[in-house]
Amino acid sequence: MERTLRSKVQNLLYGADRQSRLSLTVHLILASLIVINVICVILDTVHELAEQFFVLFLVIELVCTTIFTIEYGLRVWSAPDNPEFSGKWGRLRYMLRPMAMVDLIAILPVFLLFFTSIDLRFIRIVRLLRLLKFTRYSTGLELMLMVFRQQMGIFGAASAALACMLVFSAGAIYLAEHEAQPDAFGNLPGALYWSVITLATVGYGDVVPITALGKVIASLISLTGIGIVAVPAGILASAFSSELRRREDAYRQQATHQLSGKRLTEAVRKRLRSHQDELGISDEQAQSIIDDVRDIHHNHEDDLLSCPHCHKPLRFEVSEPGE
Repeated sequence: MERTLRSKVQNLLYGADRQSRLSLTVHLILASLIVINVICVILDTVHELAEQFFVLFLVIELVCTTIFTIEYGLRVWSAPDNPEFSGKWGRLRYMLRPMAMVDLIAILPVFLLFFTSIDLRFIRIVRLLRLLKFTRYSTGLELMLMVFRQQMGIFGAASAALACMLVFSAGAIYLAEHEAQPDAFGNLPGALYWSVITLATVGYGDVVPITALGKVIASLISLTGIGIVAVPAGILASAFSSELRRREDAYRQQATHQLSGKRLTEAVRKRLRSHQDELGISDEQAQSIIDDVRDIHHNHEDDLLSCPHCHKPLRFEVSEPGE
């Protein structure tokens, strides 16, 4: 059945056809516009550059906003072609998705600037949020966000432990130092600031304990901070490694299925390439997996006797004498 225009737009914007040059070109243009626009926003905060290149920055802003607005409208229009957003309120459900909200935030600043008297500095900061759109076009950032979502429970537990440690350490340093330094540790919020800086192993040095007990507590908190900061990093590294292994195993299964009894034709190569792009596997990893699968399949074929005419494996049945 021939696809509708809305279906084609859906596949184009969401990269369903990863081998399509048009889709790759559109995604490259959108990603480039995001980077160019964010760079212009940063340079626009420099007074001299803002005055010298005012017209250029304005043109770039208008062009980017126009293209992002068209992109957002097309995404909302084509959303019902995704089964997840089919039905009466499909478009509204799509518009409430996090990435759809990011797309909306990317185009709002200019309209706010034209129709309201909102502070220009606020507009500039909001425009920097357009960089979040880049996660849609980066496999690495997409993988990172997915790992964060998968490990949200573990990160929540680690964050709760960190929050408890911050409160306990702030209370301890407050009791030890509030009489000796009433200006620096005269209340718990001030002690909490010091606790955050110390546990993060930054230690600005603007607030330091001077009592013996305070120094002992500060030393223990600093050593504890090293371990606390390392826990989320270890969780994240382990989650990344597990996800990468899962993707490699999935690609190996696809490669085994595609190459089972077949040659590595151009059609098979395209299908494997599509799976590779979908899973975010690098070219080196994909080639290594394909070589392993072909070697295993070739060695397995060498152990079998095959028909010299059709090259299919021969099966022998041994019967007992007298049967």
